[in-house]
Amino acid sequence: MPRNIDVNIAERHADVGNVHNINAVTPEHVVPQVALAILAAIPLGLKVPIVYNTSSYDSPEALALMDGLVDVYLADFKLSSSTASKRLLKASDYPETAKHSIQIMQRQVGDLKFTFDGIAQTGLLVRHLVMPAYVEEGKKIMRYLAEHVSKDAYVHIMEQYRPAAHVGKPVRGNPDEARYADINRAVTNEEVEAVKSAAREAGLWRFVEESRHESFR
Repeated sequence: MPRNIDVNIAERHADVGNVHNINAVTPEHVVPQVALAILAAIPLGLKVPIVYNTSSYDSPEALALMDGLVDVYLADFKLSSSTASKRLLKASDYPETAKHSIQIMQRQVGDLKFTFDGIAQTGLLVRHLVMPAYVEEGKKIMRYLAEHVSKDAYVHIMEQYRPAAHVGKPVRGNPDEARYADINRAVTNEEVEAVKSAAREAGLWRFVEESRHESFR
């Protein structure tokens, strides 16, 4: 690993001053390099929490490398069925991989904990983006988290889905038909509330909520 990677981490931390954390976004494909950089930067003065921001499509071996180095896991849990995952993610093994990954993360760092001034310090936060026409996927995810991860799990139920990429584009050879027509719309308030209700009914109670200033509290 080039030495300038770990030096750069420490120097940037010193330059910006009182940062809350260092966030590794979608690092699944470079986990060894991230681990080495963190280990090298610690003796250079790195003290802020390390955040691992992931789709949860992680291998157990990769997460084992992060054990003791990551303070906060921000983990997506996108879909709960292999059928939906194969169709939308092109990965039918995503649900089982995500379940296993999130359980490993929970064992490593536990439930999310905050400092007295509300800054995340250690623990797991699970995010789920509610999808139009896929509310049952979200409900099952909430029940899984409550039953197999922790009823004290901190959950962010997100509603900002918007059609993008191939969604809504004409089907090849049939221009009158839209691709992924069932998700070619924004999610409704009723769909979001259905997932939130399922979460509460399952026993989950710690949620990220939008503030009136369009940030989160």
